[in-house]
Amino acid sequence: MSSGMLEGLLHGRRVLVTGGSGGIGQGICEVVAREGARLAFTYHGNAASAEATRARLATHGEVIAIQADLRERDAPARVVAEVEAAWGGLDALVNNAAVSEAVPFVLIDDDDWEDLMALNVTAVFRLCRAAARAMVRQKYGRIVNIGSIAGTRSIASPVHYATSKGAIEGMTRSLAHELGRYGILTNCVAAGIFEGGLRSTIPEHHQKRYLESCALGRIGTPAECGELVAWLASARNTYLNGSVLILDGGTLA
Repeated sequence: MSSGMLEGLLHGRRVLVTGGSGGIGQGICEVVAREGARLAFTYHGNAASAEATRARLATHGEVIAIQADLRERDAPARVVAEVEAAWGGLDALVNNAAVSEAVPFVLIDDDDWEDLMALNVTAVFRLCRAAARAMVRQKYGRIVNIGSIAGTRSIASPVHYATSKGAIEGMTRSLAHELGRYGILTNCVAAGIFEGGLRSTIPEHHQKRYLESCALGRIGTPAECGELVAWLASARNTYLNGSVLILDGGTLA
């Protein structure tokens, strides 16, 4: 950074974002990289998109793209270990990777349930556990979990998805109590509907109802989520802990 310019919000911080090559995850990565972080992000299958994202964001600084199926038992610990090996530690974890599908409750089978929970809940637990071990040693850390308004209020949404996001809120609050003493702050962003990503899984009539209820009258942009996440993941956040922040343009207001 040239002399006289202000350092970014995350200057020099080591940040891991899961599901970073598309949708909200890409917006988060763009803001985090712009704010000066050393950024690592995971992707599942689209290597070409991940490499394009990595190359574009590398103009801001160091960026690592890590392929992983986070549903696999050992993948979360491997991803965290790879970041630690590259940069000697981890300052912030953003749990964004998730799946959803519009399936009526009576048609959700056991495989649907287990597959969604494996990524939306179990992988988050494993990532938090691996990251916390690194953060406890350095007595500093920030964990930001991306939830959903579906897990916060009673709205029309797939039952297994809403359940998974409700679990993330509970996990966030419990981790805040357990990890706060080590200088680790844990918060959750309960997101509304944003461009890209999981929006494609939401039926049109539900999106229409959302827009009619939204005080701003529009869908959110991934970068708008990224702005909030970047602050939560930064050292500027010193006291917000265990909170679920609703980011929906005033839809539930």
